[in-house]
Amino acid sequence: MQVFIGQRRQGEAGRRVIPPLVAALALLGGREAHALDCQISVTGVAFGTYDPVIAVPTDSTGNVRVRCVHLGGGAVRANYTVDLSAGSSNSYAQRQMRSGTAVLNYNLYNSATRTQIWGNGIGGSVRVSNSLLVNPGNYVENVADHPIYGRIPAQQAVDTGMYSDTILVTMTF
Repeated sequence: MQVFIGQRRQGEAGRRVIPPLVAALALLGGREAHALDCQISVTGVAFGTYDPVIAVPTDSTGNVRVRCVHLGGGAVRANYTVDLSAGSSNSYAQRQMRSGTAVLNYNLYNSATRTQIWGNGIGGSVRVSNSLLVNPGNYVENVADHPIYGRIPAQQAVDTGMYSDTILVTMTF
């Protein structure tokens, strides 16, 4: 399976205050300026050889790594979501890998129990949401791993071939 990576960046700056309001707002307190750079890296799910005769599903794993670097200011909690696209099937109900016109059903899950399909929160899927405490100190790395649990259902009558699908991974923070 090929994986493309999408990311969005966020920077948060402190409030700007109009001079006559400084005294009134000083009682309310202010926020420090925070700067973050968050990125993702993905290890795709590689199922290897599928045997349609075997009566158990074929499982494999991949990983989405979220990495945030603190660029300045105090500690900040980075709340984020990671979405996986439906791939070529355009449906989370059953993703499909293709080899020419031949189709091999599979899906991607957010836990080892493989009960919740990892998607974008619609069409029966769930999105992965988490937060990462990004500690102070310039250029300190903070990392969180999110395993991708893949499964090909057993005993599918498929042609021999190289099957693949492309999943877009999007992190929003």
